[in-house]
Amino acid sequence: MTNKASICIIGGYDKLSKYLFKVLKNKYKNTIFINLLSATYHDKNLYNYNIFELKKILDLLKSKKVEDIIFLGKIVRPDLSKFKNDGIIEKYIPNLIEVYKKGDGAVLDAVVDIFKDHNFNAVSPFKYCDDLCLSKSDVLKVFKQEDFIDINKSSNLLDALSEFDNAQSVVCAEGYIIAIEAVEGTDALLKRARQLREDLNQLKTKSGFLVKKIKKNQSRFIDLPVVGPKTINLIKKANLKGLAIDVKNTLIYKKEDLLKLAKEYGLKIYDIN
Repeated sequence: MTNKASICIIGGYDKLSKYLFKVLKNKYKNTIFINLLSATYHDKNLYNYNIFELKKILDLLKSKKVEDIIFLGKIVRPDLSKFKNDGIIEKYIPNLIEVYKKGDGAVLDAVVDIFKDHNFNAVSPFKYCDDLCLSKSDVLKVFKQEDFIDINKSSNLLDALSEFDNAQSVVCAEGYIIAIEAVEGTDALLKRARQLREDLNQLKTKSGFLVKKIKKNQSRFIDLPVVGPKTINLIKKANLKGLAIDVKNTLIYKKEDLLKLAKEYGLKIYDIN
């Protein structure tokens, strides 16, 4: 354990963020976590705040001499009706109202910019934890032609949807788009894809891919795509061939378990970076 780094994780206290918090606390005892979810949690060095309690949050960060901030875990779009003046937050309300019109990605970027405005560095989780990322040896870079058709179509569609600050995931099989991620998230997308494939009498044939990638011009510091063992299990249930991700910008939860399951099920993992 070292005292050299003062790091703060800000976001929802979920499985992935809990894991990173545990890893960082073992390395850097000064690591703290600011939970922004409405639910209250209790853990050493964990603090529960509402996102509009900006002055309290900034005062805590300064008192703990935090330099680097990692945004991780679910961050719920702020309810502007609940904001109360605290001497700082009201300065940012006009901009937040404006970015609300552009979508959740723009709101999250605005939140990151607020902390940058107060001289805190927003950094990628990968800076402090290599286990959150797959390595080159874990993925395929050379595409089979039939796989490339599905993956390329999905990738192009996600790029086009980026303009609307929308989806990060698509399922495509045999050249046909099966499902596009909506507000329900990737797990629900895969369950829906399974049901659709069954309805179309396609479930007996192993085909298609889940494709996940960040939106064009998206910040690399917040709302990165996440995959884990549960993702692999749902891909298997939908009888897809595997998944394709942007390795450099995709967070991996329980990396060893994910790779073990993918090998057991005979699933492919492509890098589309």
